[in-house]
Amino acid sequence: MTWAPPHPDPLRLRAEVDGMTSAYVSALLEHVPREDIVGLYAKGSAVKPWDAPLDYVPELSDVDLHILVHDPARLDANLGSLRVALELQARAEVLYCERVRDPLHVPRPQLVALNALKDQLLYVPSVASTVRVLLGAPYPTTTALDAAAIRRIDAASLLQHDDYVARLPWQVVDTPAKFLWGRLRDLAWRVSPTASRVLSARDLAYAEAWGGNRSTAVRRLDALGEPALAASYAAFYAAAWDFFLSGYTAGDAARRAILAGAETLERGATIGRAALSS
Repeated sequence: MTWAPPHPDPLRLRAEVDGMTSAYVSALLEHVPREDIVGLYAKGSAVKPWDAPLDYVPELSDVDLHILVHDPARLDANLGSLRVALELQARAEVLYCERVRDPLHVPRPQLVALNALKDQLLYVPSVASTVRVLLGAPYPTTTALDAAAIRRIDAASLLQHDDYVARLPWQVVDTPAKFLWGRLRDLAWRVSPTASRVLSARDLAYAEAWGGNRSTAVRRLDALGEPALAASYAAFYAAAWDFFLSGYTAGDAARRAILAGAETLERGATIGRAALSS
C-alpha cells in the first residue's frame, strides 16, 4: 500500500489537515483569552510522518488538538455552553473553507482539555516527538509511572474492548452500507492504539512503541512474531481507505474494515492477557 493512484497526493492531504488545525486555533483564540492558555498542541497520526496511506485515513483519523490552561474553570466558562461550542465549531468550519478551496476531505478535529486528562490516575503523556506545539509552552511529558507500570497499563488496556466486540454483530446487522461509516468511527479509536499497546506489552520501550507511525508499528509487529495482528491492523486502514475513495458507497470495503478491526481487537486482547499473566 503506497502513495500512488487512486490514493491522492499526501502533501495535499497534509495541507488540508494543517488548514483545519490553523482554523481551530484561530477560532479558539476568539473565545479563549490567550493569557488563559498554557499550551495548545497537535498530536497523533495527523502529526506523525505518512510513509504510506495506512498512516492517515481521511475523515477517519482524528486531528487531535489538546489545550492546557491555567484554570480549567475559566475554560469551561468560555466553552461550556452549547451555544458557544456550536459558534466555535461553525467559525472554525468557515475559516477552514476560506483557507482550503475545493478540499479532498474535511479533517476531523478532536479537541481535548489536557488538564482533565492529566489528572487521570493512569494517564501517560505522549512521546514528545509525536506532538507539535501550536502555541505556548512545551508539551508536558513528565510522568510518575515507571516503565513496568506503563507496560501493565498498555496490556490491561488491550482487554477493555471485549464487550464492544461481542456487541458488534447487533450493531451492524441492521446498518445499510451508507451508515457503516459510523461503525468504522467507533472502531477507529479502539483499533488505532492497539499496535502500540501490543508493542509496549511485548516489552518495547515506550518511546519506540508509541513514537512511530502505523507503518513502523506494522513492521515492528512482524519483527516481534505477530504477523497476523500486523496484517489485520493494516487491513483495517486499507479497507477504510477503499470506503473513503468510493465516496462511502462500497459496502464491501466497509464490511472488510469492520472484520479486520474486530480481528485486531480480539488479537490484541489475547496478547494483553498473555502479557499480564507472564
